[in-house]
Amino acid sequence: MAQRKRGRRIRPRTTAEKLLLAEVSKKLHALMKDKKWERAATAARHLKISRASMYNYLKKSDLASFEVLKRIHDEWGVEFEYLNFGEKAKARAPSEAEQPRQYILPFIEGVRETDIQIIKAKSVKPDTLQLTINIKFAG
Repeated sequence: MAQRKRGRRIRPRTTAEKLLLAEVSKKLHALMKDKKWERAATAARHLKISRASMYNYLKKSDLASFEVLKRIHDEWGVEFEYLNFGEKAKARAPSEAEQPRQYILPFIEGVRETDIQIIKAKSVKPDTLQLTINIKFAG
């Protein structure tokens, strides 16, 4: 019987990952040229990554982690076409005045006992019961 090869199975890269690999490599080459970093080791030291990782990013064989890409974006202002680092920071939950909450109470007041069907009852803790129910809201 043949021995199975051990280790992590390499999965094929998606199109989005391939595009990001190419863009990161291109931007890192441009950054090195702009900063006049002659060697990849110098760039790796400034980016706080290993030399091996830097070489892999440059030759498009490995994709940089989100944290590394964010560091490149924050420290040197490099924008990536396929990543948006500021989207979550700008988004905020709407206030009650902007989007008032619709309370479910009027619906519950109209429900009769015959409209509720218990599908499953399960004891979760000594004092807790988990119910799966169907409620008919139409009269």
